[in-house]
Amino acid sequence: MMMMMSVPPALLPETETVCLLAPPPSLFKNQSFMCLWLAQVFSQLADRIVFIVFLSVIATLYSTGERYVSFLYIAFTIPAVLLTAIAGVFVDRWRKKTTLIMTNIARGVLVLLLPVMAPLGVEWLYVLAFLLSAATQFFVPAESATIPAIVPKSQLLQANSLFTTTMMAALIVGFVLGDPLIGLLGLKEVHWALFGLFMIAALLLGGLNFSEAAVKAAAILPNQADGTSLIPAPPTLKSHLKDFWSEMKEGWQYIIHNTIIWQAMAKLALLFSAVVVIPPVAISFAKAFLYADPALATRKFAYMMAFSGVGMGLGALKVAKPLSNVPQPVLVYSGLLVVGLSLLGLITVPLMIPERDTLLCAIPALKWFSTEAFVLTQRMGASYAWNLLLGIGASLVAIPLQALLHDRIPENLRGKVLGVQFTILATSSTVPSIVAGFAVEQFGSQILFSAMALPFIAVALWGFSNLRKQSVRVD
Repeated sequence: MMMMMSVPPALLPETETVCLLAPPPSLFKNQSFMCLWLAQVFSQLADRIVFIVFLSVIATLYSTGERYVSFLYIAFTIPAVLLTAIAGVFVDRWRKKTTLIMTNIARGVLVLLLPVMAPLGVEWLYVLAFLLSAATQFFVPAESATIPAIVPKSQLLQANSLFTTTMMAALIVGFVLGDPLIGLLGLKEVHWALFGLFMIAALLLGGLNFSEAAVKAAAILPNQADGTSLIPAPPTLKSHLKDFWSEMKEGWQYIIHNTIIWQAMAKLALLFSAVVVIPPVAISFAKAFLYADPALATRKFAYMMAFSGVGMGLGALKVAKPLSNVPQPVLVYSGLLVVGLSLLGLITVPLMIPERDTLLCAIPALKWFSTEAFVLTQRMGASYAWNLLLGIGASLVAIPLQALLHDRIPENLRGKVLGVQFTILATSSTVPSIVAGFAVEQFGSQILFSAMALPFIAVALWGFSNLRKQSVRVD
């Protein structure tokens, strides 16, 4: 499986720079920002734990085969392809606060159905995953469009960096908490913890307070010749559909005709396609090289993802301050190169460390946190280190580009354009995520990691070559 993409002549104007500074204290005094920020943390925690819980239920009740994992990824991914752009249009029409609250309540109610649907068959778990993902597709563009509405433009880049940092922290904690939470509560009770996290997020979002540019249902038409005004009739289904497709088209046209925007999205699509594929390949890697028990590996692989999250958090801190004066293209191409080399580094782990069970350390179980001891082998330690580096590289790509998008997209188009963006990202990862579960059974995780690494290294080397040529021309 090769995640190759056509590379445009210039992915971004090489003169662009993005300087992200540490968040000012006034940002933390912004009540609406704090409510959205904390709600994001709890929502992200629940999202990460949900995925681990679904994997564990499937591995326990049905199978540990890679194709079952691949089908689960498909169930979570298809709504992103089908609904995100549509959701973005409706986000621009609806009250964002209401949308954010209701999507968290809906996900909380859906996770309560897990113990009911799990015994009915694995296909019902896929249906439940589909519905959870569908609700998320309305939350994501609403959240992204709300950030610029509650934060002054002068603080937008800092806020975006802080959001990314805390999102990665939630990613780390969510993946790490999933395994012990299942051990503590059991698969039959863990859904109550997930329900609680979504409800906390919904309650926090009740504290949002900002002015929304709502679409008026009964706008006054221009004056008639006699000086009177007309109030239009209530919109029909036909007019709603016409407006919907018009706004969808507007979002796509803005992207197509704005070089900086679509080229930034192209790089993000490359990164996102790998991010989505890495977990199923990492599960296969954990089963083959890290754990003897396949069912245990299906749960414990989350620690690899957690260290990627740690790396993204560290990378976000570096972008926010020490690297704030580095030109944006240098940050992005460096990040792409680091991601590619990290994927190749994972291949060397079983080659350099032949023994699976050679210990680095073992921590006895903490009864209030987990029923199992934490065991770290040399292979695990090396794998976690490469994932840490991979996360750092991903943050060098994602943070500057996403901040650039938030800054450049006009406020009245953010919902539409960001909705289309998430659709592009989801579409770019759909085929790889479908193929990954089947391909890894045929070729193994090492070949898959090699195939994933090549596009990143190629684009990075191409980009640095262009930078060097431009520097020579300037001189």
